[in-house]
Amino acid sequence: MNKIIFYIVFNLLFLSAFAQNDNQLFGVVRKNYFSTQYDPIDSNFTYEIFDSATVRLGKLNTNTGFVENIGEFSESMLVNLTGAALDPYSNSYLFFGGYTFVTLDLNSGQINNEVELFNPNGESYFDNFRFNNSDSSIYGLARRNYYDANFNFTGAEMFLSRLNSVSGEITQISQNSIGSGFALSGSAIDPYQMVYYYSTGDAIVGLDMYEGDVYSTFPIDFNQGIMFDNFTYSCADTSLYGLIRQNFFSTVIDSLNGGFETTILDSTSMKLGKINTSSGILTEVSQTSIGIGGYSLNASSAIDPNSMTYYFSSGDNIIGVSMTTGQVTEINSLEFEDGMYFDLMRNFNNCRQATKIRIHNGSNNIVEFNKASNFNVYPNPAASEFTIQFQNPRHKSAIKILDQYGKTKKTIDDFSGQEINIQRGKLSAGIYFIQITAENGDVEINKISFID
Repeated sequence: MNKIIFYIVFNLLFLSAFAQNDNQLFGVVRKNYFSTQYDPIDSNFTYEIFDSATVRLGKLNTNTGFVENIGEFSESMLVNLTGAALDPYSNSYLFFGGYTFVTLDLNSGQINNEVELFNPNGESYFDNFRFNNSDSSIYGLARRNYYDANFNFTGAEMFLSRLNSVSGEITQISQNSIGSGFALSGSAIDPYQMVYYYSTGDAIVGLDMYEGDVYSTFPIDFNQGIMFDNFTYSCADTSLYGLIRQNFFSTVIDSLNGGFETTILDSTSMKLGKINTSSGILTEVSQTSIGIGGYSLNASSAIDPNSMTYYFSSGDNIIGVSMTTGQVTEINSLEFEDGMYFDLMRNFNNCRQATKIRIHNGSNNIVEFNKASNFNVYPNPAASEFTIQFQNPRHKSAIKILDQYGKTKKTIDDFSGQEINIQRGKLSAGIYFIQITAENGDVEINKISFID
């Protein structure tokens, strides 16, 4: 009987601890310290110079805008603002403190672990990192510069990687470089499909977290002045949410410079938007501009899945925007217990207890995308029909079209031949997988995208 009572009490306390984190965002509280110096030329004038800064763990109450320090601990260190991770299972907040990777306890604010990062494949950075709730690992981009003496060329390469926060070891997942850099627009993880998202500026790129290859690419109309900034993933409706920012320009004649045409910025619109990760379609949730001048890149963004609210910071205010209507629901001035800036916001509740749907080698779900498949698919993306062409004639192969969740949407049994045309039919726009099962039971996978 005592065991049962203890179990009930423990679970009530456990649930209470989770409930206390509603409407609270965790992040890094920074405070800068300055000293006053007299002008050496004119002693009547003084100016301030930056001396040092302290960082500590804090939590923001989105209802009031008040930032409370967690515990008494603070330390003077730099903060790499390209990533942070919140582990709800170990109650830890993790960030890169200049030269070391720091793990803070969510309850006390004390450092639980501090290690230097190292990459066995060569010295690299580790940027844009996030915690993945479905496998309790930290993923980010290992980026390094290299010099090719043969061509006298300096370049950059980047790999999706996983970090051991205890040892500091970086494990590269990508076998080959997937790019040379990223835009400071955010990062996100889909814990269900095991896809990591980052921005190149003109596209949102999804990386397969099993193999490190490009899984999907969502173009952003950068040439029209459209940017998708400060994005993060919502487990409440499996979409990427961020700020659609668009600049509007006009062309004028520069009479002071020989009458040449020049382009000037007229205005900027900012709306809440979302990307459907199945179709890649970017949608404006806000009907009109939300009227906020800008956002703090350092603060990042966060989602409250309970109220379906997207939060971002303007630097002075915390702003909540409804993910349903796109309207601003709350604006609260940031007030600090002892601090000046609140950076790298992370939510305790979003994606907590998420589980993988796309399994690497699962029997009932999609297996990994196999680039070595002995068949080609074209056109890809396709609008109405597509062709599967085999390298060698097939005999009694089964063809299945699967959606992202591994559900069979179309089946062709006992195909024989070297080429087949397939109608898209009623399949909606998005990413699908073509699974070919040979007569001997071998299975091959390839990927196709349908567009409207």
